[in-house]
Amino acid sequence: MQIDIPGVDVQQGIAMTGGMESVYRTVLSFFCKDVETRLPMLQAVPDADSLLLFVTYVHAIKSASTSIGAADMSARAKELEAAGKAGDLAFIQEKLGSFAEDIEELAKNIKTALENPETENQFDSKILAVHNSLLTDLGSALKSQNAVEIDRILEELMKKELDSKTKELLEQISDDVLMAEYDNALKKIKMIK
Repeated sequence: MQIDIPGVDVQQGIAMTGGMESVYRTVLSFFCKDVETRLPMLQAVPDADSLLLFVTYVHAIKSASTSIGAADMSARAKELEAAGKAGDLAFIQEKLGSFAEDIEELAKNIKTALENPETENQFDSKILAVHNSLLTDLGSALKSQNAVEIDRILEELMKKELDSKTKELLEQISDDVLMAEYDNALKKIKMIK
């Protein structure tokens, strides 16, 4: 299951922000705040005095849209930026109104997705899929009772971004390993998967 934000390629956004969902969530949150801050400037066609500031604002939105995976919004901001640099106020007047409405709508959709309790679980499922191979390796190491390999894999897993339930189970597995309860540890891996 995947989080759905209309107009946003979430997987692309996660990749663009370093591959960690928690970082992506933070970037999405900052994007919304940035849009709120810049929106008043985008609701009126700039005059000659405010054109440079306008170009700066749409440039920032262009870059931020790219980083969250909103390619269409980024392309539209790029057009407005180019028009601003060229002093093409007619183009800006023609395109700015719908751009401002759409960027505001995008920010609302992002906020809705971030506030949705199911979103957390969707991100957690993605995190789990990414670390599944490490869990498989951990299972093999437990079966062979290779303590050095078990410790290495557990340490690597604990450095990863994990939901709280998975982290708790990994801590229990670590405790089981200390007590040489390898069968219990293997059962807990199945609970994670």
